[in-house]
Amino acid sequence: MNRLGLLRLWMFVERLRPRRSVSARGNPQYAFILVGRATHMSVICEFELQSADMPLCAVAAELDTRLIVDTVVSGTTAEPALVFSATGVEPDALESALLGDESVVEFVAMDSAIVESRYRVVLDTDYVEMYTQLVDRQTYPMGALVTEHGWKVSTQFADRADLEAFRDACQSSSVTFRPHRLCETEHGGDDYGLSAPQREALLAAHRQGYFTVPREADLTDLSAELDATTSAISERLRRGTDQLIDHTIASSEQ
Repeated sequence: MNRLGLLRLWMFVERLRPRRSVSARGNPQYAFILVGRATHMSVICEFELQSADMPLCAVAAELDTRLIVDTVVSGTTAEPALVFSATGVEPDALESALLGDESVVEFVAMDSAIVESRYRVVLDTDYVEMYTQLVDRQTYPMGALVTEHGWKVSTQFADRADLEAFRDACQSSSVTFRPHRLCETEHGGDDYGLSAPQREALLAAHRQGYFTVPREADLTDLSAELDATTSAISERLRRGTDQLIDHTIASSEQ
């Protein structure tokens, strides 16, 4: 990318950045990565949606834990549903917290154990305005983490306009939008079908010795470097590896 392209990207990040997103040391709380060479660029943004009224935040606060959103599912009703997992939480305490959360219409246990629990929950539509704003746009939600303060989300937007529109929708509501990391993926280059997070995870795994025998790093090490959950890193590695195989050795057999 030439200097003009870098300048435009920097100006775009500046427009997204909240006025008080600078840490005590004066360092901005986000980063951006440029990936590949191309003709059309989508945008991947890792951000926080800060509001105690976001779905399941009351559960995370009561249990002093974080909930990992595994997938979002849809059904015949207008109420959205999702599957989340939690580790190190007593199942009875988790279910009690779910019963007391007004954003939860109903739930069912998929796996229930202290080591790891997984639940499917149906959410009240009054609490999912930002979810609706997100999925109604040209987006690919790649992962989410629920905390007592809000949601940490990684999403791929078709272009900058969709990201800016979503940012504006957040600003017009009671939800605070805080970007942390911005990646531009350039389609048409030699990226082997990898998304920016997949490429980043594979390179970090290779650099730290995740693929060596014996293994010199694990998912926890990669999670610390990339500031993402171990389950998100694992998914990026699996999907990234599948993309590499599909675009290299498997392509010769097609």
